[in-house]
Amino acid sequence: MRAGARLTSNRSIGAAILAAMILIPAGAAGAVETGSGCCDDLEERIAALEATTARKGATKVSLTVSGMVLRELTYWDDGGETNTYLHGVASQSPHFKFGGEATLAPGWSAAFLLRLQDFTDYTFLRLPDGQGINQVSDERDFGLNVHMFYWQLKSKDYGTLSVGRMSHAAKSAAMQTDQSGTQVFDNYTFLSGLPQFVIRSGGDLEPFALTWAEISFCYAQAAPLGGDCDGVAQEGVRYDSPALKGLTLSASWGADDFWEAAARYAGETGGLKLAFGAGFTHMTDEGTIGPPVMAHKNSDYAQAGGYVQHLATGLFVHGAWGFEDNHATLLNNGFTTKDGEHWTVKAGIRRNWIGLGATVLYGDYSEYLDQLGPEALALGATASKLTRFGGGLAQEIDPAAMTVYLKYQRYVADISGASLDGAVANLDAIDFVSVGSLIAF
Repeated sequence: MRAGARLTSNRSIGAAILAAMILIPAGAAGAVETGSGCCDDLEERIAALEATTARKGATKVSLTVSGMVLRELTYWDDGGETNTYLHGVASQSPHFKFGGEATLAPGWSAAFLLRLQDFTDYTFLRLPDGQGINQVSDERDFGLNVHMFYWQLKSKDYGTLSVGRMSHAAKSAAMQTDQSGTQVFDNYTFLSGLPQFVIRSGGDLEPFALTWAEISFCYAQAAPLGGDCDGVAQEGVRYDSPALKGLTLSASWGADDFWEAAARYAGETGGLKLAFGAGFTHMTDEGTIGPPVMAHKNSDYAQAGGYVQHLATGLFVHGAWGFEDNHATLLNNGFTTKDGEHWTVKAGIRRNWIGLGATVLYGDYSEYLDQLGPEALALGATASKLTRFGGGLAQEIDPAAMTVYLKYQRYVADISGASLDGAVANLDAIDFVSVGSLIAF
């Protein structure tokens, strides 16, 4: 299917007319004939068919179907065991979108979007037993999920108002500045990683509660996002301004309660491709995506990121930073939250050397500081640093809207605390080597 294939109601009318002319029996047609030939009722048939098409006034509603299929084969070595898993990649697991739009008046339109997602082998979230894909489980099935569903009122001059379950103003403002072509499957969040693996201690899987998720935890959304602590779709209202010389401003609000604001810029100048984004989120909604870990949430999250690419050579660099202030909130287990910080840098080259599409060679390095989850705090941890580094090779195949890639990631943990459980004093690193592909349609 072509990317964003547009199915207009005119095409539906034509197909239905042809089917009606072929399939309606002569006797049935004769019942409406006026005596001047077999096709005198054609205009009546057209009028009846047009009455059943989706319309807003006299303006037809168009429908766009798009989506992505993505799978990875990952070999892992945690210092005590090796294995190979086949899985999806968090929010970019197979999904498809239905988008509709109708013109209301010159410069004005109404639109909607429905995004369905297959959460089979979803590496990032936890089931009620506390774990996702890890050393003892190679599959977690969350089934089919309505990820987003919202309507919009758009104005060329005044911007866009969106209402429903959606990505909000500051969502991924820093991460999505990455224009290298590798952001979907390798970014500084654990949407592209395997956080539910247990951190081995001297080759031992005990304590089983200490996972990589527990030192990459975001309290704003009660999940091991690592970077991008505002990365999950939620119900609410959002406004986006029109783009002014590449700059867009956004704000949103959601019930019980959160609000966000962000600014984004994209453009080219002086032979450089540029993208920058910054956002702020205030979150007090306990019901986000993970099981509630506190009775009264109070988290503020700030983020900023940027991307610069030299168009002539293809050399690029991307960086992002985030800080989460959790206001020493009391957790359900009696411990208090820490404030977490993270940053990343990715650099490489993007060039079309073989004619099929861009080839991307890159390396990246990230740190996650004091992002201690409830289980890590309960074990006596008071400080932590998770280092994640690696790189990869990606090849885009433009005729098929496809990318194939090879990536490597290594996680290294450093945890400290005066009363830290002695069983976590000697922590092992873990290595992941993944081969994957994605097709967008």
